[in-house]
Amino acid sequence: MKNPHHLTLIEQRRLLWQRGIQFSKNNLQKDELKLKEVGYYKIKEFAQIYAFKSQNSSPHYNNVRFSDILTRYYQDKNLRMYLFHAMESIEVFLNNQIAESLGQYGPFGYLTFNNWVDRNIGKNKVIKKESRFKQNLGKKIKHSNLPDIRLKDNINSEGLPTVWVMVDCLSFGNSVHIVQDMSPKNKRKIAAAFNCTPSELVSWLKCINFIRNTCAHNDDLIDLAIKTKPLPPSKYKQFLFKTENKYTNKAGIAIFIIKQMMDTINPLYKFDEIVHPLQRICNKNEHLAYQLGLKNYQSVCILKKRM
Repeated sequence: MKNPHHLTLIEQRRLLWQRGIQFSKNNLQKDELKLKEVGYYKIKEFAQIYAFKSQNSSPHYNNVRFSDILTRYYQDKNLRMYLFHAMESIEVFLNNQIAESLGQYGPFGYLTFNNWVDRNIGKNKVIKKESRFKQNLGKKIKHSNLPDIRLKDNINSEGLPTVWVMVDCLSFGNSVHIVQDMSPKNKRKIAAAFNCTPSELVSWLKCINFIRNTCAHNDDLIDLAIKTKPLPPSKYKQFLFKTENKYTNKAGIAIFIIKQMMDTINPLYKFDEIVHPLQRICNKNEHLAYQLGLKNYQSVCILKKRM
């Protein structure tokens, strides 16, 4: 095995060229700047869908243009940014529903998990969940800048806040766990606010949490495979890529889940800024649309429509 060594920008460009990435002839300085900005391995990551690799050989990128790989990188970045905006709306709406549901047990009733958890969760497990939740909530309060969180009327003897203040301290993952642990009655109430079933709600929220983490960590969104395949959004599943009655686990299913949830939260929400990077990524190419988990290129345009 050869010891790895640092490649200069010129050497990186030459190696990518040798492996089938096409560069413009007179753009050497500009290409080097892009390699310095984006990074050699990030370029390889976004070129992966073009790669052909035989056994015991380096990948070959089938003469894809360097500019096309950069387009994928920058439009992925734009897509993550605009999806994040929509997911924040879902998060705020979800937390308001959680506060309304748990608020029926009083300002601090949510701290007694037996008031609202699913009875099928074992007693010992509930006790551990409650203890862990209180510890984590206490830590979040110490680092919170919310102006109302330390008002005397908003905290109990343990220094923990009312349910209405508490939801503003939650991460999206925390909110998803609360919904997962809720009793069927509470879960149905929140699902009704999203116009879906409890099973759809939990599946969609877990998917969005995964996508949200991907966006937050600047990972490649357009090429990811969702680990736990979510239930397809009923209103838009006809626009998703499907084989043998199995729906895609690519980014497209998450985007249409966000679309269906936003249709309920804010029917006037505009998806234009999400559509634009998708159109640039697909470039009217059906195969690239399939790679995103879409039925075809026209599926992208559906995101602009109200259904």
